[in-house]
Amino acid sequence: MKEFFFWKVWSASERRMAVAALTVLFLAIVFFVFKCIDPLGNVIRWNVVSELSEVSSVVDILQLGSWQYGVSTPTHLVSESFMASVMEVDYLTVRIFWVFATIGLCFILAGLTTLSRFWYLAGMVVFILFLGFARLETLAVAGAGSRLLFILTVLIYSVTTYYFHAFKPEAGIALRIGGMLLASCIVISIAWTMSAAPFTALAAASYSFPFWLIITILFLLVSATEIMAGLVWLSTSGSIKKGSTGLINFVVISILYLLVLLLIYLQNTRQIDWDVTLINPIFLALAAGILGIWGFRRRADSMGGLLPFRSAGFWLYTGMFIIAVAFAGLMAGSANDPVLEALEDVVVQGQLAMGVLFLFYVLVNFYPLFKQKLAVYKVLYKPLRFGLTQTRLFGFAGFVVLIFVQKLLPVNQAIAGYFNGIGDLHAATEEFTLSEQYYKLALRQEFQNHKSNYSLASLAIRQGDRTAAAFYFRQALLKDPSAQAYAGLSAILAQENLFFDAVHSLQEGIGRFPESGELLNNLGMLYSKTNVADSAYYYIEKAQANAKRPEIPATNLLAILAKNTDSGLLDSLASNIEKYNYLSWQANWLAVQNLRQQFVKQDFNASAVPADSLLSVSASAYLLNYAVNQARTENTSATLLTKLAANNPVLSKDLTWAALYPEFYSGDKLRALRSLTALASDEEEKGDQYHKVLGHWFLQLGLYEKAIENLSVVEGLEGTIGMAVANALYDKREVAAILLDKIQEKENNPAIENLKQSLFSGVRPKTPGDSLLKTALQSPTDESFQKAIDINPFNAQTVSAASVYFRGKKQTDKAYKLVLNALAYNEYDARLWEQYAYLSLEQGLTGQAKEGEEKVKQYATVADYQQFISRYQPMQALIEKRRAEFQ
Repeated sequence: MKEFFFWKVWSASERRMAVAALTVLFLAIVFFVFKCIDPLGNVIRWNVVSELSEVSSVVDILQLGSWQYGVSTPTHLVSESFMASVMEVDYLTVRIFWVFATIGLCFILAGLTTLSRFWYLAGMVVFILFLGFARLETLAVAGAGSRLLFILTVLIYSVTTYYFHAFKPEAGIALRIGGMLLASCIVISIAWTMSAAPFTALAAASYSFPFWLIITILFLLVSATEIMAGLVWLSTSGSIKKGSTGLINFVVISILYLLVLLLIYLQNTRQIDWDVTLINPIFLALAAGILGIWGFRRRADSMGGLLPFRSAGFWLYTGMFIIAVAFAGLMAGSANDPVLEALEDVVVQGQLAMGVLFLFYVLVNFYPLFKQKLAVYKVLYKPLRFGLTQTRLFGFAGFVVLIFVQKLLPVNQAIAGYFNGIGDLHAATEEFTLSEQYYKLALRQEFQNHKSNYSLASLAIRQGDRTAAAFYFRQALLKDPSAQAYAGLSAILAQENLFFDAVHSLQEGIGRFPESGELLNNLGMLYSKTNVADSAYYYIEKAQANAKRPEIPATNLLAILAKNTDSGLLDSLASNIEKYNYLSWQANWLAVQNLRQQFVKQDFNASAVPADSLLSVSASAYLLNYAVNQARTENTSATLLTKLAANNPVLSKDLTWAALYPEFYSGDKLRALRSLTALASDEEEKGDQYHKVLGHWFLQLGLYEKAIENLSVVEGLEGTIGMAVANALYDKREVAAILLDKIQEKENNPAIENLKQSLFSGVRPKTPGDSLLKTALQSPTDESFQKAIDINPFNAQTVSAASVYFRGKKQTDKAYKLVLNALAYNEYDARLWEQYAYLSLEQGLTGQAKEGEEKVKQYATVADYQQFISRYQPMQALIEKRRAEFQ
């Protein structure tokens, strides 16, 4: 157990610090792995672009026996596509990097203070030299170009480390690390408070790139032989018990390991183009680093006290490990692919070159020990013939040779990564011209790197240069293509009306990324815009199965079904559709319900109304469809949409129009009719739509003359059929027959013949008002009559009966208001004028009563007028008598 938990023999303080260091290392590795899962996802977001379209639906229905007359009104559909955002800096990644990098640096400096004077001074000289690469003057502490921060940083760290080295040699490692952390906090505070540079953390990380890169490469090379050392342990730790030498096992697995490295190297250098799955170099680097926690102890022990592992070696190694994974995490978090590729080359080529030499080292030095079946791993760093230093020097030389074989490509990639970081900084400060120059400098070093090309495309998009953006997107696809670049390129091509080029771009992208739900969805939406419904349905259905947000393709599927499916098939498909709590999907679901003429109660999604009342495309579509679909079940949306219209001027007319539906079907019908009449008279563009709906509403209310008046100005089949229906119900069957015959002359439609039979058979539309009036007459109450009035406040029979009832209960004002409201649109019915005359007399308004009497005489039959006058005259005489007595 001592082999694995070597820190258990340390002091309590050292054990606690070791556990803390390993915990920080674990968190740094988690940070690195998390950022490596999807590097582009750290800086590029998949935005959703919503588009609003319309499809005709019939929500106003008049049932005439087995035949129904309806007029088409727009129902709104939402179509959504994915759009890759411009590349932006992830500031949280930068901050997390600084936390880990600072801690790692403190571990290294604390470890240096425990070394002998020579090695301490040598280490500090190297540290100060590396610190010069960080270009601290760019933070502009005490003015642009001032080196004050560099001087202060050197002084603070030098004084702190020298204090522990010379004046406090007995201090424990916890105190030393605490001192380094305090010094680091002072330096960070100075930089944070005094720096004139914007985005201080990002600027410091960008310009100190060489400092962290050198430490990372140094660590990767230091740990390059640890996997081979681990293979020695694996081959010989159990060989004594098993009675085998372990030599064959070691040689076989070592050759397999080196062969994997060779294949990765050949594949990375494009010398082979095999589509094989190999071990990701990330795992090799992590494995070597983790094994080195134990392996480095044996190497330190073999140095004869030059580097004590307990007081210095562990902290130096752990600090470099933390910095290495934090720096790699920063590069992954900024999608700086040339640096990631350069580090990958360091891992592969470093382990390959040093691994080959280490295999030679093991066989030359320990072949006799293998033959004697001894535990070679225990003396691995005590060579008998060929020295370890020579092995590492020759291995490093082999690494350099492999870099030169690549024509220094990893070096160029590292330089490109540095320029990319500076370009990100100036893009964040909106110095776009300067940022562009740095990205182009990066392209000179490695012209195919994705980071630079996508960043330049992002800058072009921000400046409205689509041609340049398309060029750089294409460049980004040359070596390391991404779904985001394909999406960006296709979006620009589509905007330029290059439909086939956009489709080809997406198809190529899907060939590279067959499970990209975003590309599949976008291709389906391109096809849907050209009415290629089968292809659109195929790709969007496939996108739903692969997308991280399946509700978006599901929303588009509903839109396609609504546009391309008849009502019968739509009913069948709608019953098997998975439901989503997503506003755009719910908007389209309500549209489908409108097409199916299904108006059952639906719960209102309160998220459709944002706090600032500014509606998105999805919210507006949802509210418009909800108001129409739920008009028969509630009228609260009428008030809501009217309020929202004031804050959304672009949508004002649409919201006002939609608000009339719940007002008419569940609220104040008179107000709805007046508002729609005003819209129809003011709006020319949508005049036909408003007039035909207004005509249909008048039909539903039995106001046939008003219906004819509005439908007569509506062009097309709907207006003509409406005119025929209104005339037939108004007992003008000859006119209706002529209109229907004209329709059949143009198109021989069997449905017209069925309509004729229904209309001329004397069928009348049934409305809920008939049964409600019957109930009110049987059981007269205020509530029962009010319900009958709410259904049809213009029906003469209902209003007359209610007026008689309320007059009997001495509620003359209420009865008078009901009659006036009814006369607003039903001024030709004698029964209403009768009640008007009676109510006027009861209120002493003899002039109005006289007007009512004249209207009754004009519109009523002779018999009805005589019956009316027989009641009216005694009431009139009584009023005149009371006035005479009063005088």
